[in-house]
Order: sequence, then C-alpha cells, then structure tokens
Amino acid sequence: MRVMSKQMTKKAPRKRFPRQQKGLVMLMVVGIVVLMITLLALMLEEQHILIRQTGNQRVVEQSLHYSQGLNAWALRVLHEDANRQIDHEYEKWARFGRPEKELDEDEQDSFSLTPTLALGQEEEEEDATIDFGIDTIEVTIDDLQGRFNLNNLVSPTSAEGTQDRQAVKPQDQRRIFLNLLQLLEIGEFEEDRVNLYSALVDWLDTGDDITGLGAESRDYQIKSTPYFAADQPLNSLGELKYVKGFSKKTIRKLRPFVTVLPVQNSRINLNSVSPEVMASLTPGVVADTSSVIGFLARKEQPGFQGFSPADVQQAYSAINGASPGTAAFTNTLQVNSQFFQINTKVELGDYQVCTRTIVLRASANPDTLSDQTISVLSREQDTVCKEEPAGDTGTDESENNEDLR
Repeated sequence: MRVMSKQMTKKAPRKRFPRQQKGLVMLMVVGIVVLMITLLALMLEEQHILIRQTGNQRVVEQSLHYSQGLNAWALRVLHEDANRQIDHEYEKWARFGRPEKELDEDEQDSFSLTPTLALGQEEEEEDATIDFGIDTIEVTIDDLQGRFNLNNLVSPTSAEGTQDRQAVKPQDQRRIFLNLLQLLEIGEFEEDRVNLYSALVDWLDTGDDITGLGAESRDYQIKSTPYFAADQPLNSLGELKYVKGFSKKTIRKLRPFVTVLPVQNSRINLNSVSPEVMASLTPGVVADTSSVIGFLARKEQPGFQGFSPADVQQAYSAINGASPGTAAFTNTLQVNSQFFQINTKVELGDYQVCTRTIVLRASANPDTLSDQTISVLSREQDTVCKEEPAGDTGTDESENNEDLR
C-alpha cells in the first residue's frame, strides 16, 4: 500500500524543449533580421538614386539655362554691330569670348591698358567673387561665310525657279571643291577627289542618274542598314558620314574649311577666309599659294580694320597667282557676312552641355538697327563636346561607315 502511494505521489517528468526547435527559431530570427537589413539597404539605395536623379536633372536644367543665356548674349553682340558693310576678325563679335591677343614686350612697354598707381596711392582691394559652381563656361561666334558652302555644288535657282545667271556655274563650283580637296591633301589622286565630288552631287541633286562613280538611293539600299539619298541640300555637316567615300578622317579635315548654309551660290567673306579656301577660287589646278598667303598677311598689320570692297579686285589678282595663266572666279568674294555660328560650352561638375546655333543676320540699312533682324536657323545640342582636330590621322582614309557592295 505504501509502495502504491509512493508511485502515485511521484511527479511526472517535465518535457524539455528540443534543441532542434531552438535552432529553428534562431534561424528564423536571423532570417528576419537579414531580410529587414536588405529591405532597408534597398530603400536607402533607391532614395540615393532618386536624390542623384533629382540633382542631375537640376544640373541639366541649370546648364541649359546658362547656354540659353550665353546664346542670348551672343545674339545681342551681333545685333549691336552697327557696321554690317564690313565684317572682320577684329570686331567685337569676332573677339567675343576669345582671349585677348598677348602683346610683345615692346608693346607692353610702350602702351598698357592697366592703370598705374600714382605715388603714394594705395592699391585698391580686389572685388569679392562668388563661386556659382561653374567649372567651365565658354561662348564664341564663328563667321560661317569664311568657308566654302557645300550646297553651292548644285545648280542655284532664283525666286522664280529659274537658274540664276549671276551665280557661279556648277562646273566652276566643282573646280573650287576639287582644288580645296587637293590643298587639304584629301584623296591620293585626282580620280579619288572626283569620286568624292560625284557622290556628294548625287546626294544633293534631285535626279536618279549617277554622276560618274557616285551613288544614288539604289546603291545605299543594298547596305545592311539601307537608307535613301537625301536628294536635297545638306542640313548639317553630319550628313556627310552617310555619303559614299566620306570617311571620318575626310570629314575631320574638311570641317574647318566648309560649311552648310540654307542658300546656294553664297559668297565668301574675304575678311575671314582661310588661305586654302581663297586659293581654291581658281579654274586651274593650284600650284602655289604664296601670293594668297601674302595678301591675307595684311590682316596682321597694326590698325587693320578689315578689307573693303575696293580690296576685292586685289584679292582676285592674288588668286590668279596661285594658278598662273588662269583668271579667278568672280562673284565669289565679299567683305561682310550674314551667317554666323554661336558656340557655347557649360560644364557643371561631371556634366557638360554644348550647343551650336546657326543664325542669319540681315544686312539692312546700317542707319536703322531695328530693321536688322537676326533669325535662328538651327541649333544642335550634345553632352559630348568633343572637338576633333582637323589633322587627326587616327582613321584610315578608306574608312567609311559601311563599304558599298
């Protein structure tokens, strides 16, 4: 009886928590913590990206506002040019945004714009400057009529749609273009230069007949990425990369000496022309450019205020010296310009934006500035701002986007 009572009063053993269950709970806790940390990191990363995007957008908008302001400033400078009968590189618009020419030691000793302090006068403190966070801000104005207009290669027409009799004939424009290619050392042989001319004329004219060894739409259609010939005047120099034979190297060499204007038979400004372009204005092959270089050297003389209309005939005589036995093409030179390009560059931190704006400035009555309107013809914008040197030889002459098969 006592034994039974002992057994009845004996407590049942307590159940212990299994070790496997303890480990499982610990894993669940660790997993939850890791998940929370991961979610928190993702949230912080998304917030960081959002902040960067907002900051980048602000920088982009700020850069564009600066570029617009620079363009408006340059347009104002062009508008304030009272003498539009003669445009030369020493005028305010041409020097706008460019560093001043450094004076020689003799010139610095003889004349200086820096005021000198009188005896006993204390030097004034410099004005305080405010840092707006702009790393680079540049603006310049280029005279586009100092270059050869590629759209001159097609037959010019008058307002009535008939051929302009006062214009330089297309075959003469052909010779000018071939001379320029020769002076720039584009094409090893004359035949190579003729092929470039033929391909460009086929791109410009409205017909489907192939000029020489040129190319029309049916030739471009067999490419892996087919396209049509424009059959209209060029809108920008960037179109040249689609024309047969125009490699990157060829375009780089041409860029400082040619332009694309929305007119045909445009004349060249004698005050901003380069020796290469000026020497090309002859019906013969250019043999010597020394006469042209000597004529343009007059621009370096002290007090030069630009070539006047009376100097145009002397310029033609200098061109004749470049190709003895020939007479320079007339109606190709003038001493003022109507087409300009405004170049801007703004750099804020790692972001930069460049714009190129082509404008037409009417040459109206110089006594009435209000009638001299300035029209914006086109504007290009990019964030690369890469300037390729004209003499870059990093690309083979035969290179093109895709060879014609």
